[in-house]
Amino acid sequence: MATTFRLFYFIVRKKSAKSKMLLLQRANELLAENKLKEAEFMFKAVLKESPDNGSALFGLGRIAMRLKQYDHAIYFLKLACNHLPKMLEPLWALADAFTAVGSAVDTKTVLEYAISIAKHNAETHYYLGQFYLDHGFIKEATQTFRNGLSCPPGPVTAYMLFELSQLDTPAQLEKQLPLLHELVQQYENKPLRIVLYYALANSLHHIKDFKQAFDYYVLANQTQRELCQFHTAQMLPFFTDLKARCDSKFFTTNRDRVAATFTPVFIVGLPRMGSTLLEQMLIAHSQIGSLGENTIISDAIVPFLEQRVNKPFPLCLHDLSTSVLDHCRELYTDEIRRNRLDKPYIINKLPANFQNIGIIHKMFPDARFIHVTRERMANAWSVFSNFFAADEPYFCDANEFQQYADMVDDTLAHFKSCIPRNMFTVSYEDLVADPEKWLKQVLSFLDQRFEPECLEFYKGKRLVHTLSKAQVRKPISKRPITAWQAYEKPFKGLLTDYEQSKAQQNDHKLA
Repeated sequence: MATTFRLFYFIVRKKSAKSKMLLLQRANELLAENKLKEAEFMFKAVLKESPDNGSALFGLGRIAMRLKQYDHAIYFLKLACNHLPKMLEPLWALADAFTAVGSAVDTKTVLEYAISIAKHNAETHYYLGQFYLDHGFIKEATQTFRNGLSCPPGPVTAYMLFELSQLDTPAQLEKQLPLLHELVQQYENKPLRIVLYYALANSLHHIKDFKQAFDYYVLANQTQRELCQFHTAQMLPFFTDLKARCDSKFFTTNRDRVAATFTPVFIVGLPRMGSTLLEQMLIAHSQIGSLGENTIISDAIVPFLEQRVNKPFPLCLHDLSTSVLDHCRELYTDEIRRNRLDKPYIINKLPANFQNIGIIHKMFPDARFIHVTRERMANAWSVFSNFFAADEPYFCDANEFQQYADMVDDTLAHFKSCIPRNMFTVSYEDLVADPEKWLKQVLSFLDQRFEPECLEFYKGKRLVHTLSKAQVRKPISKRPITAWQAYEKPFKGLLTDYEQSKAQQNDHKLA
């Protein structure tokens, strides 16, 4: 009888274990499809039967991260790490959660623990190296990436070599060239090859082999261009509609009175024009905080407007009611609360927010816009020689960038004519040449007095995620202004198609 009972119990447990596996499998599939409510229900069903199931706890932690419920995420991910002591993914997720709430000390503790239990895992070195880099510990980041190269190679090795190509000494970079060439031959995956091409180009640039460096920059851009799904010229109707919808009448009618507890500040313009430098200088001021390159407007506010009005952006900007604008303001204010910012001026430095100036001004009539400009060829080269993860043509084609830059400049000129008091323009070259003078002017535009700490921005350890995160850890340098000149002749050769086309258009207009 006892033997029969044990056999029955074993069969029930076996069925139960299989059922849990199926539930977890389906829950993870739903999570991959972003069906969060359904996935949450299934993870909780597993936990109801097995409260210590680490995989289900990990699943709930990932859902909380997607929902930006970071305190909940930390709770579930801590439990998941306790019950999955040999798994690295929950540790990495927990580190991301601590980063999201601004707890750098906890992030560092988690990632250093991950290294201690997985010294031969390249990804652990990459995650820790990125943490050091994002927080301005350049020496520690460089050494951690170097250590990661001693691990068994994998796709993440390419990314560590890419980071080192911007951080390491010329002598070290020359030693790493054979490994880069070997990996290029090994991987056929285009996104991975793009990273390796940029790593080769950067390394060759630093050892002053400019001819080979240029060839690899071209190869990186050409390969990424093959992944793009559209042409920049297709965006022209959008910008035409944007200017028509957001005309001078749009800005002067139906203006809500808003009693905000903060003044939003937006640094707008083209990519690679010095916005991170200006932001870091400004947030060294006692009255200014930053959301970084925050996408809340394009990710949440614009979709809400499109759904509410049932029209695409910018057509959805027609007839914005007070209740709709109140909801949009609340979405933006909630994002500031989530980021735990309590300064009277809050920067959002996403360059592409230039296209949202209309809706921003409706939400916050006192919002300030700082347009940073840069000499066109230097700007174009900076974009061309930097790796942007997004497969968009103006990031990887010099002629496409010129088209995009013309559209952006034209759109910003239109907005400045509509709300001149809300916009201030500063050039990157002027800021670098005389930072104190131009900082004083920017701060005056923000109704603030100059503080000397703004010129010592590079001493801070604030989190920086942009492509300039290593550059802004050093005092201001004038080298970026002239760096492109080593490539001037071959780079200008790439721009002939667009320049000829533009000249033909001008001739046609004159005729």
